[in-house]
Amino acid sequence: MLRSLKITSLQAARRIGLFSAFAGSGWRRNRLLILCYHGLSLKDEHLWANLYLSPDFFRRRLAILARLRYRVLPLGQALSLLREGALPPRSVVITFDDGFYDFHRYGFPALSEFGFPATVYQTSYYCSHPYPIYNLVLNYLFWRGAGRRLTGDPYQVPGVFELQPSTNVPLVSAFCDAARRAGLSEERRNEIAAAIAAELGVDYGEIMGLRMFQLMNAGEVAEIARAGIDIQLHTHRHRTPRDRQLFVREIRDNRQWLSGVTGTEPTHFCYPSGVHHAEFLPWLHDENVVSATTCEHGIASRASDPLLLPRLLDSMHIPDVEFEGWLSGISALLPQRHS
Repeated sequence: MLRSLKITSLQAARRIGLFSAFAGSGWRRNRLLILCYHGLSLKDEHLWANLYLSPDFFRRRLAILARLRYRVLPLGQALSLLREGALPPRSVVITFDDGFYDFHRYGFPALSEFGFPATVYQTSYYCSHPYPIYNLVLNYLFWRGAGRRLTGDPYQVPGVFELQPSTNVPLVSAFCDAARRAGLSEERRNEIAAAIAAELGVDYGEIMGLRMFQLMNAGEVAEIARAGIDIQLHTHRHRTPRDRQLFVREIRDNRQWLSGVTGTEPTHFCYPSGVHHAEFLPWLHDENVVSATTCEHGIASRASDPLLLPRLLDSMHIPDVEFEGWLSGISALLPQRHS
């Protein structure tokens, strides 16, 4: 009910010209909208998880930015201008988390078509492994196998499980815990995922052929970096331990890998899965990280902590009018949910 009222209000605001008025206001000029994306579907992932968009949907978002004349800026430049109070009107930044292969396949060409810069927060450990990330592919396989039974005993997870979306997350955790306890290699985990796919009647060869749930490899990261995509920090192993030594290791391992591939020194960071704690901020500062983005919905201003920057986590559940409301700044003034 409240969401329906919100959408109706936004439609009315757009109709009477408030979107355009807000977009051109001095208030909006002193604020920066950072858009957050994760994955673009290589097959049907957008039907499985909210973090995925279809390539056509993403291209439509870019077309809206172009049609409404928003200024898409590189992240570092935009943050410097924000601090100086010198942002151009209608400023926006586009970011992608994780650095999946689907960005190279669909995101990079679409951005190039429109001439828009973007930042990819690239986690790096799995860039060297030509397999789907285990927890993601398991979750997807269990979704594809909804309504079927899976016997876990061959995989050291005792029991017979009825696959349903409501129970898939704890089941994935159980399989991943079993793999960790057994010290399984990435290759062996991939073999298990293939066996589970066969048991559920899912074509694992197609998953491998499309490179679903795989990160870009070093050559692909280097290619998009040469073409102007900004590659920044996202930890090496996609985790943020609350132990300082382990946390710093994640930053340094990630930075070393990225620097070796791109020839640049990354200084901007994104919290994996949006998880952040107060103790992380001085640790990031000591590692010469100048900005860090969260998954908290909001629009950044000069008053924003540069290590706790809000973004709009875009999804196919956000209608165009709400997206345009965020671009104008109006949606940022409405009550928000935590991401």
